[in-house]
Parts: sequence; C-alpha cells; structure tokens
Amino acid sequence: MQVLQTTPYEYLINYRIKKSLELLGKKTTISQIALEVGFNDVSHFIQSFKKRMSITPKHYQKQLFSHQNNIQDI
Repeated sequence: MQVLQTTPYEYLINYRIKKSLELLGKKTTISQIALEVGFNDVSHFIQSFKKRMSITPKHYQKQLFSHQNNIQDI
C-alpha cells in the first residue's frame, strides 16, 4: 500500500486541477472547465487553482494562448 502524504480531499482537488490544465489549452470558458472537472462552484475552482498554481486559471489560459501564438508567428 502506497502512502499519498495527503488527505483524500487534497488528492481529489489536486487531481481536478491537473485535469483542468489539459482543458485550459482548449478555447472554452473557465466555468465550463470547473464543472467538467467536478467543481460545483467556479469561485472554489479559481481559489483552489490559484493556491496550487500561483496564478488564476484565466491568466494561465491567456499565457498558453499567447505562447501558442508566438510559436505560430515563427
């Protein structure tokens, strides 16, 4: 048996945030992503994301698209 060094709740939140990173690369709304990964409250998603990633999901998404556009310009 492996010890996760975290609570089941924290594990679940971390898993949901990890899944949201994939979805943020697609052009979809933050509220849609929050619901799709299992958050019933968008503000809870944003707060949890920022706590773990030190950036809001919207800012993360903007950085992704900015980076993608810079690559396409090359």
